[in-house]
Amino acid sequence: MPSDLEARFRALSHRAPVEPERSVDDDVSSMADLLERAGFYHGQIVQTIVIPARDARFLEPTTPLSAQTKRIADSLGGQLYTHQALVYDHVQLGTNVVLATPTASGKTLAFVLPTLERLLRDPQATALFLYPTKALAYDQLERLQELDRSLGGSLRPAVYDGDTPTSERAKIRANARIIISNPHGLHLYLGWHASWESFLANLNVVVIDEAHHYVGSLGASFGGLLWRLQRLTAHYGARPVLIAASGTIANPQEHLETLTGLPFVVVDQSGASQSARTILFWDCTRDPKTPPSTQAAYLTRHLVRMRRSVVVFSNTRAQAEYVAMAGSDRSHRILPYRSGYSPEMRRRVEHELRSGAIRGVSATSALELGVDIGSLDTVVLNGYPGSISSLWQRLGRAGRTNLDALGIVMVGGDPISRSLLANASELLERSPEHAIAASDDTDILTRHLLLAAAELPLSEESVTDGPGARAALADLLGRDLLTRDGVHYRSTRQRPHLSTPFMEREASYEIHFQGTRDHRTVERISIRQALREAHKGAVFLHFGTPFRVQRVDTEHRQIFCIPETDGHHTQPTLFRSLSQGRTLERLEPHPLLAMERIEALVVEQVTGYKEFDHQSRQVAKRKVASPVISSPAEAVVITCVDPIYLGIEPEEFFAALHALEHALTKVLPLLTNGGTSDLASLTLRNGDEPSIVIYYLTKSHPSAMITKVMEHLGEALHLAERMITECSCANGCAFCVLDPRCDDEVIDKDAAISLSGSLQKLLHHPGPPTRGSDD
Repeated sequence: MPSDLEARFRALSHRAPVEPERSVDDDVSSMADLLERAGFYHGQIVQTIVIPARDARFLEPTTPLSAQTKRIADSLGGQLYTHQALVYDHVQLGTNVVLATPTASGKTLAFVLPTLERLLRDPQATALFLYPTKALAYDQLERLQELDRSLGGSLRPAVYDGDTPTSERAKIRANARIIISNPHGLHLYLGWHASWESFLANLNVVVIDEAHHYVGSLGASFGGLLWRLQRLTAHYGARPVLIAASGTIANPQEHLETLTGLPFVVVDQSGASQSARTILFWDCTRDPKTPPSTQAAYLTRHLVRMRRSVVVFSNTRAQAEYVAMAGSDRSHRILPYRSGYSPEMRRRVEHELRSGAIRGVSATSALELGVDIGSLDTVVLNGYPGSISSLWQRLGRAGRTNLDALGIVMVGGDPISRSLLANASELLERSPEHAIAASDDTDILTRHLLLAAAELPLSEESVTDGPGARAALADLLGRDLLTRDGVHYRSTRQRPHLSTPFMEREASYEIHFQGTRDHRTVERISIRQALREAHKGAVFLHFGTPFRVQRVDTEHRQIFCIPETDGHHTQPTLFRSLSQGRTLERLEPHPLLAMERIEALVVEQVTGYKEFDHQSRQVAKRKVASPVISSPAEAVVITCVDPIYLGIEPEEFFAALHALEHALTKVLPLLTNGGTSDLASLTLRNGDEPSIVIYYLTKSHPSAMITKVMEHLGEALHLAERMITECSCANGCAFCVLDPRCDDEVIDKDAAISLSGSLQKLLHHPGPPTRGSDD
């Protein structure tokens, strides 16, 4: 049992942790005092951590800078941080390098400077910068254009994406030596690689920013894209060096080597200075009458009134919109920032925050990536974001210009939040999570093989990804999408890129906002989001304004809203079921215990909703007719038999298993880094052999998550048992074995403790295990 996981569950009861003695300086104490004197404060600050400032460490590169790049370095401070110098040396030697240092450590200069050096030494050389979003691409363009002007304008950096005018594209391909794009665009452009021949033949550097973003199915598709790019550059005689910049993850080198199939060196020790950082832990359960998001809105408004520049992060779109609406007043605006807004709306928010026109933004993870949003001194987290990596990524948005930074982590009553409150100082020592790309996603592999064969004839020797690739190749041949010509495979379709998206996009609804004086852009949201957030009667928040859904046209996928004037909000009631498919893998660690990894289909429907007033009092409960949607999933089915042998009475067995199921779903995010949004579970009554089913929606999570559940079931059972045992409730509560989403009250806390202990013994003393799979 790893000690770090053990430590996180030393105090998982729902009793409030004892306040530690604080050791903070006068400035921090005064800030805490100001918060504690606020009218909405009810003793919520329970932990304070102070991270002292850190001086910068500098290093002279082994490979000398040219006069031009030295002039750039001098204009930006003169000396390079240790990590910047190391990256520079690796790149000049032609070594692929991944830089994994914290937010605001100067990563941009670390990959821009060596790129410029290589381009200046070779007048024909070109570079490709890949960013996950258009916003980041245009943000980088401004910096590169400024640097290019200082170098005489010979590099001509340009963004090439779906917004680039058709009339400008040929000119950019012919003249730009630095092209900035995104994976979705590059995926399409490789189908016309002949028109990119000059650029690809001279491609010297490929920069991959925010590399930690490419996980799960997105990571698999990005890896396929890079493989296709490498085939084409080799065809045209180029061998670019790859520079990747990543957020803080546990396995940067392994992750990049998985994505690219190439060797990398890692630079992960930052030499940048760091301003002092104070982190306050805010326990929302100490004010049970005020919902956590309302507390976040009050706190954000108070901080803005104190003239602090604040970003508050929420874990859902609805929460982000609500905090913006409830936290604003006539004198102080808090603007929302999330996916779904037009690029113009997002740029407007970024500009107003940079210029100081506003001091507060309420955001989702859309602002977690590296868009430069100016001088922030405060970050509020409205809930634990699901991983240590994401937590530091968000907290790192403050203090980017050597301002002393304040971070406030607001948490509620779930077990992970209680663990954070009980062991807050552990955040300074915990390793971040691993980034996992879904390299076993056969559908994605099949798509990229088809596109690669359309770009260049595909030799059998180049298909080196093992049985999965061979099966994909056979599938394409069987569907007549490929034809074999001697030792090569060729696509039977010309440029299938036009009908093959980089990532499968879920169909979407258009939301039309009516009855407003200002013209509001139509918003697009996925079917799943529409089902949950914009069913008939729902209150949908858009740019801080509530709208009531009046009509849903399912045939044309359009939703029509009018302004909501009562300040109410709604919460859907969901029905969810799961049907099991074929078995992918089976483990039998003991004759009394079996685990199967299976394909599954999740069916979901909104059956009604609850309506609340501005004080979060329920004022209505209504039924609603909503369409059913289904999603593919992968699941692990845990079946144990013979309850008498396990020490459980047969009539108590289902209740014990059901309670343990709920406890396991509370602890599994700590082991899998899968978060909780797409994690779900249920207990099936299969006669005398009931089973636990735990599943992840595969659109967001690779099957590696389910594999981790199987591999670490013993650890999960141990953590679940500790959590249940240390909870002070008598018969079970939401902090241990109850789940508010579940209507079945057949739960037995004591029996769950006994069952967990028995299952751990089976895993520690297994019978002869068997392993197999059904295709």
